[in-house]
Amino acid sequence: MLNLEIQRGKDGMKEMMYNNRIGVTSGCTLRMMEDTVGKDTPFNGIIGDAWFGSTRTVSEVAKAGFEGILQIKQYAALFPKKVIEETLEEAPGGVKIVLSGVPLNGEKLIALG
Repeated sequence: MLNLEIQRGKDGMKEMMYNNRIGVTSGCTLRMMEDTVGKDTPFNGIIGDAWFGSTRTVSEVAKAGFEGILQIKQYAALFPKKVIEETLEEAPGGVKIVLSGVPLNGEKLIALG
């Protein structure tokens, strides 16, 4: 384990760094990443499951100068989840789709399905 952040409930986490600006989950992710990722490591970023995954989080990770590989399921705002699902609906197993775009903050994002 590289990092652990004890959550102190809704009110207890309100004033934590980044939470007011980008939300609690994205804020937690950014704080944990900053505490563990060194600039001299081969991968300068974070790999996270669906709890960490949102377009906002990965955009903020990129804005901070890091890379992020995150699974996006629930928090799919500005993520082409529906396009990916519809495109691959009739496709045979093993077929993939790669999409790229730039959200409002100007950081390039790549979506895989």
